[in-house]
Amino acid sequence: MSGETVLEAQALTRHYAVSTGFLKPKGLVRALDGVSFTLAAGKTLAVVGESGCGKSTLARQLTMIEPATSGALLLAGADVTHADAALKKQLRQQVQMVFQNPFASLNPRKKIGHALEEPLVINTDATKAARTERARAMMARVGLRPEHDARYPHMFSGGQRQRIAIARALMLQPKIVVLDEPVSALDVSIQAQVLNLLMDLQDETRVAYVFISHNLAVVELIADEVLVMYLGKVVEQAPKAVLFATPRHPYTRALLASTPRIDKAARQQREVLSGELPSPLNPPSGCAFHKRCPFAIERCRVEVPVLEDLGGAQRVACHRVHEI
Repeated sequence: MSGETVLEAQALTRHYAVSTGFLKPKGLVRALDGVSFTLAAGKTLAVVGESGCGKSTLARQLTMIEPATSGALLLAGADVTHADAALKKQLRQQVQMVFQNPFASLNPRKKIGHALEEPLVINTDATKAARTERARAMMARVGLRPEHDARYPHMFSGGQRQRIAIARALMLQPKIVVLDEPVSALDVSIQAQVLNLLMDLQDETRVAYVFISHNLAVVELIADEVLVMYLGKVVEQAPKAVLFATPRHPYTRALLASTPRIDKAARQQREVLSGELPSPLNPPSGCAFHKRCPFAIERCRVEVPVLEDLGGAQRVACHRVHEI
């Protein structure tokens, strides 16, 4: 990626100790297991995979909601994982989040204007008049009428509420916005409006996005680079154009084959995944995907594959990548 690097993850892991039953030893869930990437200003990194692959855990790491078990997270060169409370508070202003459900992410008892001003109240010394002016300007920027700042969330549609959530995330002029399935709860026609808004705001502000989604059609529209995850690990990473044209990991190929395409030439041969996503509490040995992979051999059952650089900024974790 070209441009200023605003975010870098280095072998980021997050493990949870969980109860497995009365008087039984605790189990270890490797929700995130050695994830590395860089993100440049004005770019969008999409993180895709099935439910339970670690996407939302990664979002909580990037927004400093939870500490990492190991690895490093660098924001504008500063290591979050070893930062003190004062530095973390300062760094949190650079990373904001937009949640999946626009109906649950806003306080129903707070007027929209107050919701937008709250980040400024907590993090700045701006006067009440200045806060109101900035909140109204941001409402106009996301396509809402500024004079509606005295309304409550229930007076807006789902698409309008998500615009409000985006406006709130941008109030502190962050360098990075983490978007966790931001359009999945919206009608398809409204999805397009919100995605266009996000791209327009990125062009204006050079904000970087981490876009978490299971919808590859949406990812194809908005992403610059794609990270494909499976059971807490990255199985493929590539620029969007490369990944959609030449997916190399069997899991990526299966995901793309299941995505509806209007263009017949762009459709992939159907590859049906057998079985369910394994439990992260008891993952398979070797390659975690081997029990569902039609190309698995004995080596896949015993040896964990590492990400291999295939050129063109494409990296794949598969023993048989050169044979398939």
